Amino acid sequence: MSDVELEVLLPQLGAVEVEEVQAEAGLIRISARTRNVSVACPGCGRPSDWVHSRYVRHVADEAVGSRPMVIDLSVRRLYCENPDCPKATFAEQVEGLTVRYQRRTPALQGLLGAVAVELAGRAAARLLPHLHQAVSGSTLLQ
Repeated sequence: MSDVELEVLLPQLGAVEVEEVQAEAGLIRISARTRNVSVACPGCGRPSDWVHSRYVRHVADEAVGSRPMVIDLSVRRLYCENPDCPKATFAEQVEGLTVRYQRRTPALQGLLGAVAVELAGRAAARLLPHLHQAVSGSTLLQ
């Protein structure tokens, strides 16, 4: 599948470079990495491209067809180049795909939130497996 076809089907992946797509038993796993050369520090706003390290985030996304999707995203941890900034290092975020401290994409979080508001805890937890998302009622109520 070409990059253009992938961007049409999964527009949230437009800001990353997709390295591999695997269709495992009951799951779609996408390996990707960020494309950004420099990233603005969330503390002071100064751009930085001084890489501290890399790590892989495992982010759950909306189901594709009848399979849940997980994105294994390689992100950089960068040094802030401003010596007066309170943040010494920070991790880059991909708009529309990652949010600090979240393991779900904003799209999936929005879906879960909408179902939780309409159906509350247990009823929503019973419906979500039919949408190929396994989440407990207590998680939905948070």
